[in-house]
Amino acid sequence: MVIKSPTKIFKSGNSSAVRISKDVMEAAGLKVDDKVNVTFNSHDGSVVIKAANTDKKFHDHFSDILDKSLDEDQAVLDFLKDK
Repeated sequence: MVIKSPTKIFKSGNSSAVRISKDVMEAAGLKVDDKVNVTFNSHDGSVVIKAANTDKKFHDHFSDILDKSLDEDQAVLDFLKDK
């Protein structure tokens, strides 16, 4: 699905801003105050706005989960290393 929504860049304090239509916000699953990443591609001149990955629970606890898993499976790993 492609939704086109013509808009303008406008001044907002010392920055510039882009107004995103309600239709685009809803289709993208975005809401006001969501964090987004804005990327510029110099090859084609495109500017892409994507929802930022704010669900860091997995990343924050990954090493803890891995350590626990390795501890629980250490006997199996020791057995397999000699094979």
